[in-house]
Amino acid sequence: MLPLDRVLQALDGEALDAVGLADALWLAARLPPPTEPEDEGPGEVGGSVSADVPPLALHDLAEGTGPVVLPERPPDVVSDPRLDLYLPGSRRRTGDQDGAVTALRLRAPRALPNPQRLVRALRPLTRRVPSRSETELDEEATVQSIVDTALWSPVLSPAPSRWLDMALVVDDSISMTVWQETVRDFLSVLVGVGAFRSVLHWKLPTEEIPSRGVVLRAPGHEAGTSADRSPLEIIDPTGRRVVLVVSDCISPAWSDGTLARLLHTWGQTGPIALVQVLPRHMWERSALGVRAARLQSPAPGAPNTRLACTFLGRSPEPTAAGMPVPVLEMDPRWLGPWASLTSGEAPPWDTMVAVVQDRVSSESGVTVRPIREEAVDGALSAKDRVNKVAKYISPAAFRLACHLAVVPLSFPVMRLVQRAICRDSRPSLLTEVLFTGLITRVRDDGTEQPPSPRPDVTHDARREVLFDFRPEVRAELLTRLRGTEALQTLTLVSDYALATLTRSGEATVDFTALVEGEDAAVAVARSDRHFATVTAQVLRRLGPAYEPLARRLEEGQPAAADRSAYAVDAAARTVTGEMPEPIALVGRSRVLGELRGATEHPPVEDRVTRLAIVAREGGGSTAVAAAYVAEHYGSYRDVLWLNAGREAPMGVELPALVRAVGQARAAGDHAPWLLVLDDARPQDVPEVLPQGPGTLVVTSTVDAWPADFVTNRLSAMRSSASLNLLRDLVPSLSSPVALRIAARLGHLPLAVTIASGLLTGDGDADSAGAGLLVSLGVDASLEAPPSAPLPDPLAALCELAFERVVHECPETASVLDLLTVLGPGTVPLSLLRHALPGVGNEPGPAVDLLTRSDLIQPSLDGTGVSIRPAVRRAWHQHMDVSSGASARRRARAAFVACVSSTRHTSGETAPKDARSRHDRDALTRHLVPMGVLTDRDPALRDAVRGQVHHLALRGDPEGARMLAEQALAAWGADEALVGELSSLPDPDRRGPGTPAADDVHEDEGRHDL
Repeated sequence: MLPLDRVLQALDGEALDAVGLADALWLAARLPPPTEPEDEGPGEVGGSVSADVPPLALHDLAEGTGPVVLPERPPDVVSDPRLDLYLPGSRRRTGDQDGAVTALRLRAPRALPNPQRLVRALRPLTRRVPSRSETELDEEATVQSIVDTALWSPVLSPAPSRWLDMALVVDDSISMTVWQETVRDFLSVLVGVGAFRSVLHWKLPTEEIPSRGVVLRAPGHEAGTSADRSPLEIIDPTGRRVVLVVSDCISPAWSDGTLARLLHTWGQTGPIALVQVLPRHMWERSALGVRAARLQSPAPGAPNTRLACTFLGRSPEPTAAGMPVPVLEMDPRWLGPWASLTSGEAPPWDTMVAVVQDRVSSESGVTVRPIREEAVDGALSAKDRVNKVAKYISPAAFRLACHLAVVPLSFPVMRLVQRAICRDSRPSLLTEVLFTGLITRVRDDGTEQPPSPRPDVTHDARREVLFDFRPEVRAELLTRLRGTEALQTLTLVSDYALATLTRSGEATVDFTALVEGEDAAVAVARSDRHFATVTAQVLRRLGPAYEPLARRLEEGQPAAADRSAYAVDAAARTVTGEMPEPIALVGRSRVLGELRGATEHPPVEDRVTRLAIVAREGGGSTAVAAAYVAEHYGSYRDVLWLNAGREAPMGVELPALVRAVGQARAAGDHAPWLLVLDDARPQDVPEVLPQGPGTLVVTSTVDAWPADFVTNRLSAMRSSASLNLLRDLVPSLSSPVALRIAARLGHLPLAVTIASGLLTGDGDADSAGAGLLVSLGVDASLEAPPSAPLPDPLAALCELAFERVVHECPETASVLDLLTVLGPGTVPLSLLRHALPGVGNEPGPAVDLLTRSDLIQPSLDGTGVSIRPAVRRAWHQHMDVSSGASARRRARAAFVACVSSTRHTSGETAPKDARSRHDRDALTRHLVPMGVLTDRDPALRDAVRGQVHHLALRGDPEGARMLAEQALAAWGADEALVGELSSLPDPDRRGPGTPAADDVHEDEGRHDL
């Protein structure tokens, strides 16, 4: 009890009215007993209610304590635990110095609570039996034999071994996505219990059965690979393998008897059970009928076909003979008796079973409507729909649904709210809410994985499942909550995070958040990925005083709302250039948020915002820029991505952008543009840029940039981030091996990515990882101390990758030679086709192998490839003088062939089709590196003249002039080039809005979005 003097001190003379007293009594009934002072650890976060906090104040949301245990502090200690949590990527203003942002890796609740109890429940299976293959010395028998026979001969006896193998087969349907973490934890329990000789983990792709049949698939592999196996492979003729099938029994394959026959096949040789992830009261609405029955096993490890089964109560006897399969919850109360039954030690056990047969029969079970088909009647109002759901789900699940209406929904957030509100982290409770029909899955275009500006770029949506309430359901559920309850839910997520951060010894899961000071809360709340903080609907529930803030939040919901004065027509939006495929960022949310903050302000006419992303080679600056473009391209009318040149003109794209923006400005259109220069130096920034407003983003390894650039420096990835990246790329690689590899590579993203290509294959990933560590000069044993990073990890790793790809496909050496001697940027496949006979219109085996090894990367439109700068540097050191000269000769011959084929097709040097024009444009930056200016071949010189003419027709007079002047300086007098130069327009007299002669064709080459 709180002493009366403490209560009076907290009130500080304030009068306590009836409403305040009622709220205090309501809160007191829900608070746990106070924590003893001596239990408070040195790093624990606690706090007492401040005496100066007015009720229901927005800035004091963190004072609501709810059911989270808050340790007492002396009354003279004032703590302020008010911190808000936001999803990675929430926008912040870089000018706000008061609100510091810290990236934290938070521990989410365990997906499988109390794993120790599960381990104890499975102990009946830990018996030992004589081994059939291993022996040991029988000391007593040996001594007795020596005494009896006088012969010193050892007597061997079978060594004791574990009794059973375990095969865990997991339904891989979409509806099982929410159970991925639970299944992973359950697999860890099965491995850690020490009862099984081996634990096999298989996926059962039930939704592919109509097209592919019944197969088992190893985790981490996709359809159609060598990882697909026949279900018969897990059958042990000796009967010493247990099969546990984990499923929600919703897939249609459970309704038509396909999987029932599979269970019958497995149950003929050994024990089998079905672990139903749905809560017990929802089983009858799944696709598999269950009955109450009494089971008894005649012997340890008896197959299901030998179980004695007596149906109980009103459960009807099946007319056709079938095999009983115990249906279990993932709970010690169910798994414990089943383990005793399997061990043959238990008396008759009353449980629930599914009767399966080896043939299709309507009598084998009762097939009912799957729960995911719980109809969402469009004629019902949101209120009627909520009332209907409230009648059949459990009160705890309905209460959880009401509290989830307070926050935007993602799976980790929902689990945090469940743990805090319900004090119950069982996934079944959350599943009950998800399958009510009130919540639906949404696309991932609001997540950290940005939507791609190209239709053929997709992301793995199964890794992070997002949800939202159906229209008007959220508002209806909010009416079922009191204002104080809504406030508590908003703060409980933060309180839970603060309490969890002080704990140690628990493994973290994939749950990342940003903690920002409350002064910046409004700016962040206007982002469309606001996490676990106030929403406009909740604020309106608190009263009219919060209506202005609710309107501010709604006005800022669209990502580009502040750009409303410069509305972008989606039909006119274009993305051009050589942008690489956006990938999911790991550990780079901070710098991506800073980029958002730097460009969040409304565009200013004639102002160009300049941003520089600086990192060491392979540090991920290009990936950050690609993620920014993919996320924010909708805010710009024109987006251009260029690989910064070294010895060649920029190409036709930049002059075209300058011209298009000039025309738009002349027409009164002030929509902003975005230009990205990849791998640039300060001297590579063009002197002429389009008219503002616009944004210039450069990626570079150079640290010093002019003062008008906002420089964002990427630090090395954290060890946990690089570990997650490598584990995502190679799921079968164990964490200890992955961490040692990432540490040896200095946690460089590109090095880790290339290393993943060396670890993929049909063999064991850990064995391949140990071999890679040895190749990198590291002791592969887990007991060895951690090794220091390599001085140049990319060079060392590239050498290993080169050795592998050249061994597998010798033609890769010729491709690497050619790409290395050419300039930066995309090399058209047409040039490779003419230079290398093995490359056709589509990528050949050599290009495909190099792409899979992450040494080169294809363009998004599939028309070319580019070599990574670090790989170029490493292969250049690998080449000798003769191979470099040979590659340049092949490149020059291929250039002549490309120009000749274009002339042959169109009859002129300016090709009419977009693909040919695109290829000719991309050739320009490669001419000087391939040595066209030093070759005296007449055909080559004629091709260079044709390229100058092509650039002039394509609207790049600056590029045409530069190439012509370089050729004249190398060749001397050339009448044709002099004539071409005289026909070029004076760049000082040509206006930015002047169209080129070829503009009628240029639009065909743009990628309309």
